[in-house]
Amino acid sequence: MDWSGIDKDTVFNGRDADGNRYLSQFLADYERIFTPVDINAGCKRCLDGYYNKLTTYLKMGNTTEPKEYQLKVKYNGIPLAFGSQIFVTNANITKEYAEILLKTHPRGADLFDVFTEIEETDPLEGLKRGELDKIAAEKGLNPEDYSNISLIKAAITEKTD
Repeated sequence: MDWSGIDKDTVFNGRDADGNRYLSQFLADYERIFTPVDINAGCKRCLDGYYNKLTTYLKMGNTTEPKEYQLKVKYNGIPLAFGSQIFVTNANITKEYAEILLKTHPRGADLFDVFTEIEETDPLEGLKRGELDKIAAEKGLNPEDYSNISLIKAAITEKTD
C-alpha cells in the first residue's frame, strides 16, 4: 500500500473498506521493510517517527511490495559500477542490476535488505554422454578415461575453470 498518500490521522485511527485497521497493516509493512527490534504502537511520538520514516522511504521510489532484490536505504541510488551513469534504486532494480552489483561491488550481498539467491545453472546439465564426449574431446580430454557421466562432467568443468 502507498502510505504516503494517506494522512497520519487516517493511518493511525482509520479503517479500510473491509473494516481492518490501517495501523496494523501500516506497522506490518514498516516491520517487514525496516525490521526494527521493537515497535511501540502505543507511543504517539514513535508512531509519528514510523510514519515519517516509511513515507520518506516511499517518496524515494521504494514500494511496500515484497521484491526479490531490495537495496538497503543507505545504498538506494548507488552507481551500477565505478564511473557508471546508471544509478540503481529500489524503483529500477532488476535481476541483471542485482547480479552486476553482487559481482563487482566490494560489499556484494551486504548492499541488500532483501536478496533472492541467484541460481547458477549448470551448462552441462541435461546433456547426453555422446554430447559430453564431444565437449571433452574439444577440450583435449580423452572421453574413454571417464567411466560415467558425473566424472566426465567434473573433468570438463575443471578444464573450463
